[in-house]
Amino acid sequence: MSKAAFFRIAKATAFELLSPYACRLALATLRERKSPVNLSSRVKLAYYSLKVANVFLPLASLMREQEKSEIERPQVYDEHLLNLMVNRAYDLPEVVVSSQEPVRINVLVPAFTISTISAGFFGVFNVALFIAQQGCRVRLVLFDNFYYVEEEFRHALKKFPSMENLFELLEIEYIGSRIDPLRVSPRDNCVATVWYSAYFANKIAQLTGGRPFLYLIQDFEAAFYPFNSQYCISRNSYDFNYHTLSSSSALLKYLEVNAIIPQGRHVQSMSFDNAYSSSIYGETEFHIEKQKPTKRFVFYSRPAVNRNMFEMAALALIDAFKKGAFDEGEWEFYGMGIGNTTVQLADGVEVTQLPRLPLDEYEAITKTFDLCLTLMSSPHPSLIPMDLAASGAIVVTNTFETKTPDYLAGISKNIIAAHPGLYQLSSAIIEGAKRTQDTQARYENATVNWPKSWAETWTDQHRKFILEVFSDAK
Repeated sequence: MSKAAFFRIAKATAFELLSPYACRLALATLRERKSPVNLSSRVKLAYYSLKVANVFLPLASLMREQEKSEIERPQVYDEHLLNLMVNRAYDLPEVVVSSQEPVRINVLVPAFTISTISAGFFGVFNVALFIAQQGCRVRLVLFDNFYYVEEEFRHALKKFPSMENLFELLEIEYIGSRIDPLRVSPRDNCVATVWYSAYFANKIAQLTGGRPFLYLIQDFEAAFYPFNSQYCISRNSYDFNYHTLSSSSALLKYLEVNAIIPQGRHVQSMSFDNAYSSSIYGETEFHIEKQKPTKRFVFYSRPAVNRNMFEMAALALIDAFKKGAFDEGEWEFYGMGIGNTTVQLADGVEVTQLPRLPLDEYEAITKTFDLCLTLMSSPHPSLIPMDLAASGAIVVTNTFETKTPDYLAGISKNIIAAHPGLYQLSSAIIEGAKRTQDTQARYENATVNWPKSWAETWTDQHRKFILEVFSDAK
């Protein structure tokens, strides 16, 4: 076994047994010559293991060897692997055009799992249902290769409001295995729902007359990547010929101001607001519950999703805690999101991560919180601020270009918008903790300027938009 392979195996083993966090903190403690006395038992174990290793191989040499082992690690890239690395944007399913096929609107749906399904997919499915309500024949095309068993998905989706009859109202076709081509009529059109599906929609459009497809944009997805191949390929998806249906007016304004989407008399653009999910106590019970001595803080904690700004949010919360925002013993701290994450605010004070909740349980628990911290490095406001503001909680979130303080205050005065900087967010948390005392204002401001249901989302203007976009696909 080579030295490089040995170091890679040793690192992987240490990370698996002790966790990456414990190893990195132990290494930093040792290199900075700090005492490990206040560290957790797992970090102490990593610390003393590194100290023993340091006797045989100095840490500086160990780190150099580890870095060298990663750089020199052999890797073979073939065409298939490279295509997988860019979401197969250039390796699309086969399409056959046949006049024997009925005219359909094909909603191109990427991979998803029921256990971690997000609000973005609720948007996709409800847009598909809305198009069907306008008299179009709609087919959900599941084009990614992922685990899919129709009966399991049919049963699971019945638990979600507005999607109980999704499989009965729409056609569903899974083509992820690529055994058979997607068959379309010459008058078919498409809805792209994620950046790489826009490449598929464009391919179908080129085979069926070149009409604009509909691009459902729920965030500026090129920003999900640093400046690399994925950024350029995803950014190029916005250069196709399409109509825009954007989630939120703030996002649409950002796309227009920055000339990201096509504009002109041959294409149309419109925004909509995804319905929020929330619950609130009746007024009398609300005041009784919110005047109890113990308050509940919730942090939208998703370290794996960069745009939710986990590091910034956690540091701002710690800073606010250190500055006395929370009276000792009067607050409970919880995290919501994906992952099993603990944030230590001080010795013996931690943010307890709640398990991933089904939608009905999530709606039920929103009313129990008093203060929420949820960040989004995006022009899209996300839905957590609306969910929690409508439950009567004070919500701290961040601004972002077209997502201005006035825009967020126009949704609810329970929302405190701060510049996405550590101390501005910390100050907003301190202000939010104080504002939790005014339960009357919190209850009054829980009437948010945002749709509670998908029936409230759609207007006559949206109906006109869909009918015009798909005027030749009936």
